[in-house]
Amino acid sequence: MATSTAHATEGNPPIVAHHFNNLRQQQSSVRFGMWLFLVTEVLFFAGVICAYTCYRIWYPIEFEAASTALNPLIAGINSFLLLTSSFTMSLAIRAAYNGNQPGLKMWLAVTILLGTAFLGFKAREYYVDFEEGLVPSTKTAIVSDHDSYSVLDQHKTVSLFGQKLEHALKEKKYYKEHPEKLKEVDFDRARLFFVFYYSMTGLHVVHMIAGIGLLVWQLVLANLGFFRPQERYVYVEVLGLYWHFVEVVWIFLLPLLYMAGHHSADHLHL
Repeated sequence: MATSTAHATEGNPPIVAHHFNNLRQQQSSVRFGMWLFLVTEVLFFAGVICAYTCYRIWYPIEFEAASTALNPLIAGINSFLLLTSSFTMSLAIRAAYNGNQPGLKMWLAVTILLGTAFLGFKAREYYVDFEEGLVPSTKTAIVSDHDSYSVLDQHKTVSLFGQKLEHALKEKKYYKEHPEKLKEVDFDRARLFFVFYYSMTGLHVVHMIAGIGLLVWQLVLANLGFFRPQERYVYVEVLGLYWHFVEVVWIFLLPLLYMAGHHSADHLHL
């Protein structure tokens, strides 16, 4: 029969659950469970990234143009926030390991604030994209065709999204200097880039929200004294693994989506 010397502390359940032989086995199981979950997440994101890469190779001109319309300033700020939050999460793990309860609460709170700021800037970026009409859709409009020589062909149907994207690109420095490049862009294909953009960043946002929710729950537990036995630091550690994974995903998304186009300091804005 499995035995354990860990007893309940301050009204909390025993440190070692009844179905584990000892604390080391329990901690190893907790870590293994999180790594197994992260492997499934890697496979999930890898499939999406591979699909994006294939289309990026097939439609390089369109993906380059579409990426130029994105906002690299907000992406850069969010990268700084996420990297900083990864550092503060590591400090929270260290505080939990050392039994430093005030430090654990403080660094968990700072990590939550940084993650929330990331979501705030991301919401701002989505809002700007929406205002500029950079949302993929199949809506069309009938416009005058000034290049037509036939009375019957005086109008043509164009994509509303294509019009919005073309207008946004005309404001960019690169396409002002190279207007002929814009004529090579197939805006229907460029729409596919934004499908990937919203799908990939949207999935990342969902993972961020889940991570912040778990951080808030651990902060509540810390205030209730759950982590006072410092042996429970492993639960903070495995949440840190998840948070670092979310950061790594963003490190891949940043160059794939935002660095594929032409950007200049003249058009950086919040």
